Amino acid sequence: MPLTQAALKSLVHDAFINTPFPADGYDMYAAQTSDDYGSPFFTTEHLPGRKWHELTVAQMSDCYAAFSYLRPDGWRHFIPAAIMLEIDGVDTNIDAFYQLRVPAGDFSAHLNKNHATLNRQQIEAVIAFLDYCLHSSTQHQHDQYRKEYAAAGLEYIEGLEYIHQSDLVGTLNYWQTRLLNIN
Repeated sequence: MPLTQAALKSLVHDAFINTPFPADGYDMYAAQTSDDYGSPFFTTEHLPGRKWHELTVAQMSDCYAAFSYLRPDGWRHFIPAAIMLEIDGVDTNIDAFYQLRVPAGDFSAHLNKNHATLNRQQIEAVIAFLDYCLHSSTQHQHDQYRKEYAAAGLEYIEGLEYIHQSDLVGTLNYWQTRLLNIN
């Protein structure tokens, strides 16, 4: 059974709270500036040295592409902020699932380096997050199907699989395997 939303947020917070800020100072704003070819287009104030748990939703939204440009230590420091946005259901262009996905294709080397920075406690928090999302998306999808079928005068029978669910299952299995292989 997945954790409650409050328990999950506490678990993620505790797993990442002491993660060091990137030593070189390359933060979310620096990474977003790289995406913007050096010409930042921020609507919020950049406060250098701001830790992941100090960022506002507006600041995270300003840095929607930063995760693709963060270096591994920066990715490790800031990924819990993206996870918290997902837990809270905040709609931004940041996609924690995309950053946690099974490495494949051209971006796989970058993802592997990022994923390798997480310690056991952080991987356990990621697994709890993915498990929570899997159960939440499954229930949400079944609720949606019930409404849509009822509107058409039909009865919905559980068992129809939401396509994103298989992606979540694969990602969850990937992280569970990483946990088994960590010292």
